[in-house]
Amino acid sequence: MGDASEAVRPMFKPLPPEVERARVIAAGVLLVTTIIAAFLIVTRPKPPEALRTDRLTEFAGNVGECRRALAQAGFEAPRAEDVSEGARCGYRNAVTLSASPIGFSEAPTTNCALAAALVLWQRDVVAPAAERHLGQAVARIEMGGPAYACRPVAGRRDGRMSEHARANAIDISGFTLADGRVLAVRGGWRGAAGERRFLRAVRDGACERFRTVLSPDYNRAHADHLHLDMGGYALCR
Repeated sequence: MGDASEAVRPMFKPLPPEVERARVIAAGVLLVTTIIAAFLIVTRPKPPEALRTDRLTEFAGNVGECRRALAQAGFEAPRAEDVSEGARCGYRNAVTLSASPIGFSEAPTTNCALAAALVLWQRDVVAPAAERHLGQAVARIEMGGPAYACRPVAGRRDGRMSEHARANAIDISGFTLADGRVLAVRGGWRGAAGERRFLRAVRDGACERFRTVLSPDYNRAHADHLHLDMGGYALCR
């Protein structure tokens, strides 16, 4: 046995100074690299959302991309069976909007670009306008009949077919609110101040997403609904 007064020897031999310096430098580099990586992850810009207003024209010519954008945004729009009614009516590659930010009184079957515009309108216009002007959410949007209907434009003597004849239009007759009350376009257009402001806000917001938007301000034929379509006429009334 050794002398108890002998100094205790260290269990591990100290590293040479140059090795210790290398370890410190390596640890510092690792720390800096970790900080930079975390910063890049936090500040890296997110890719643009697929479902956007500026893509509606693109969606009109690319149904596959339109459906992918709807699915990516979380909205179901299964492809509808093609319909043909003579030379003037019918549709191909339409979708049924079975899930959207606000439900409809019935799931509309429309072309995909119109379905995408409806989702954007509900999410970005109708929902915030309801909270702002009515103080509550919209629970359901009431349709003024099926989106597809083989008929001419109401009141036209030349027989020009409506955009409804191509599943390219939808009529909105009112909005069921969270408290169960139904705000009809006919009664609300000249109703209480909040109702008037809400209906005009959703009309004006629709004009930025649809090609043609017709309201009670247009004519008597539209006194009870908002007509929204993606046809060739740019009109907001």
